[in-house]
Amino acid sequence: MRSIWRLTTTVATVGLMATSALAQEQEQPETSTSETPRQGGLNEIIVTAQKRAENLQDVPVAVTAFGGEALDQANMKGLEDVQGRAPGLVISSFSPGQPEIAIRGVGTKEDGAGASDSTLIMVDGVYFATRTATNIDIFDLERLEVLRGPQGTLFGKNAIAGVVNYVTRKPTLGEFEFKARQTVGNFGTFDTGAGVNIPLGENVAARLSFSRRDTDGYLTRVDVGTRAVPTGSEDDDDIGFAERFAWRAAIAWEPTDRTSVFLSLDGADDDFGTDNREPVGSVGPLHDCGCASDPMAVNEVIGGTRGKNGGVYSYAGEELGFSKRDLIGGMAQVDHEFSFATLTVLGAFRDSTFKNLLDSSGLPPSPVVDLTGSNGNPNLILLGSPELGFTFDSVDVIDEQATQYTGEIRLTSPGSSRFRWVAGLFGSIEDIQRTEGVGFSGLSDQSLEPSFVAANMDFLGKGLGGYGQATFELTDTFSLTGGARYSYEKKRIIASNDVITSPNVLLILRPFPETRGEDSWSNFSWRIGAEFRPTSDIMVYGSVATGFKSGGFTGTATTAERATTAFEPEEATNYELGAKMDLLDRRLRLNTTAFYLDYKDLQVTRFFQPPTSGFGEFITENASDATIKGVEVELTAQPVDFLEFGGTYAYLDAKYKNFFGTPDISGSGDFSDNRLRQAPKHSWSAYVQVSQELASGSTITANLNARYQSDVFTNADNNPLDVLPSYTLADAWIAWQSADRVWEIQGWVKNFTDEAYRTHVYSQRGGRIAFGTFGSPRTYGVTLSYEY
Repeated sequence: MRSIWRLTTTVATVGLMATSALAQEQEQPETSTSETPRQGGLNEIIVTAQKRAENLQDVPVAVTAFGGEALDQANMKGLEDVQGRAPGLVISSFSPGQPEIAIRGVGTKEDGAGASDSTLIMVDGVYFATRTATNIDIFDLERLEVLRGPQGTLFGKNAIAGVVNYVTRKPTLGEFEFKARQTVGNFGTFDTGAGVNIPLGENVAARLSFSRRDTDGYLTRVDVGTRAVPTGSEDDDDIGFAERFAWRAAIAWEPTDRTSVFLSLDGADDDFGTDNREPVGSVGPLHDCGCASDPMAVNEVIGGTRGKNGGVYSYAGEELGFSKRDLIGGMAQVDHEFSFATLTVLGAFRDSTFKNLLDSSGLPPSPVVDLTGSNGNPNLILLGSPELGFTFDSVDVIDEQATQYTGEIRLTSPGSSRFRWVAGLFGSIEDIQRTEGVGFSGLSDQSLEPSFVAANMDFLGKGLGGYGQATFELTDTFSLTGGARYSYEKKRIIASNDVITSPNVLLILRPFPETRGEDSWSNFSWRIGAEFRPTSDIMVYGSVATGFKSGGFTGTATTAERATTAFEPEEATNYELGAKMDLLDRRLRLNTTAFYLDYKDLQVTRFFQPPTSGFGEFITENASDATIKGVEVELTAQPVDFLEFGGTYAYLDAKYKNFFGTPDISGSGDFSDNRLRQAPKHSWSAYVQVSQELASGSTITANLNARYQSDVFTNADNNPLDVLPSYTLADAWIAWQSADRVWEIQGWVKNFTDEAYRTHVYSQRGGRIAFGTFGSPRTYGVTLSYEY
């Protein structure tokens, strides 16, 4: 079936390429509206970080922007490819559909229905409420913006860390455009994408685009004597695959020269195979025994360490897991230009379904152990040979459905006046049903039925906000900015826990019937700032801004009390100084930022083992305080037209202050002065790009780039097992473009040093055993593009 689908889409795309080529006239393609070209030197980049179109160098906010062409050339497929290239952005995914996004060390580990993320993900101004819907395919974009630091005034509740804003290519009136790509690569990589702009009259145009990305995956199966049980659509011969299909349809209509209407409908259908977990550490008591309760010993004896890079790409679990996701959404936006301001009215809906089954240890289970002792001494297996399999093997199952509605009304003053302002109202409704089940294949009560439990949550959230921000140019060189936002959030949950098998062994959840929890919060966020422009190409700015993330409810909570007791909101105040400079006749661009972030009631999620638990429990609680300080530098240089180079650097010092959490089995709960999770002390990126026009008029461009991230803790206790070690990744590509700028062929390689690096790690049993996932090994391929 996959082969038929591949053949059909490829033939269709190639056919459209050929048809367009025959109809083509010799003309240059339009430049993206994200960049304003100039003769020599670096282009201006247009962003909407302050809800109006502005030159990036004129925006007094720390922003990194990637144009659509740059995203395509670097073969960026998702937000994980942006990590390392945008200072302070760190992504660690529990599963392919559940990214944990942090900016400047501020992120959210809690993935339950009743919690909110710290980074706001938006597409064309529409906020995505559920984490499982945010990891979207990068295709047919005009640009991608990453705003760093609290953006509470203009963006609201979930922007305490920052904002990631995807801006899609819009329909263009009066012009036919077509672009297509085809990529083939190792591990069965087969990607196809296309976009077409169709004029439907003088004042109406439509744009249709799609992206399909397939790979057979890079995992291999460890022969443990039995075949794994398929739970998705893969088998032992094809594990770790990914099939992603995304589409978008948009219409632009300008009924008058002052009114415009934009309608968009989009969707995605993603199917991922097994996501491998690899044992990365175990300590005592019990788990350093070299026995069946020691995952490192089990992995060694079954041959899990004999593969490439110590076996990190080999899978030995008893089940072939999966992740499936279906998304659909739509939006309508009307803009009308009055003499004093532009009125924007925006409404949107989104609907998503996410299903996931994950073998949490990546190991085969031992024979079932009766922990009650009714069927004999459990230690005979718990302390038995590692050849028996892993006694504490577990499986995680998620089923989530989500629907959201958002609306915004906004007035924006003309950008040319000395007094510029924006004001608006925002509202949202979120409805999420989520069930998370945890099974233990080798642990049971006297029934000898493997333990399985499930936590259910029905969530309803409502939010309202009103905001305004204004900038006044006191002189030609000095401006003042002030803004404020009032937010109101109300959340209601209905939670229950089901113990489905082995009710006499409660390892992670206790049963309780449907129980209701409800809470609400309000917040006043503000921002003040000043901008000084000694020349037209230099801006120095300072600001103080606050942010807010609403409270919520712990997902997969052990008891009814914990499930229905809300954790409190978190608040942050950010002090920031920055400079944006275009120097040497705009041959050199240097942007720098220094910041100090004072956090109150930081929400911290832990999976820990209290004395009353046999395996572990989830808890989200408010840390007392945290301080985050750092420096960020972004540099781009084009000393001559054919050469460009640049890079970024981020220094981050992020620590908890006076944080006394719920004690674990060791009796310790003092995390004061520990580093925040997902907060690397150092990170950098660098690139060099050379372009040479040939005698025929065609162009060859080559790019070499690298990025580095220092050690990262993934838990508040700074457990040495809960670490993503430092790593450096390097990519390269070379492309030939025809003289008429229509055809391009590119050869590319990612991670060409073939470094094995961790992308996620989590611990169990009081932090005594840990399992991680690893990023892609070396991948390479060829991409053919056509643009008319």
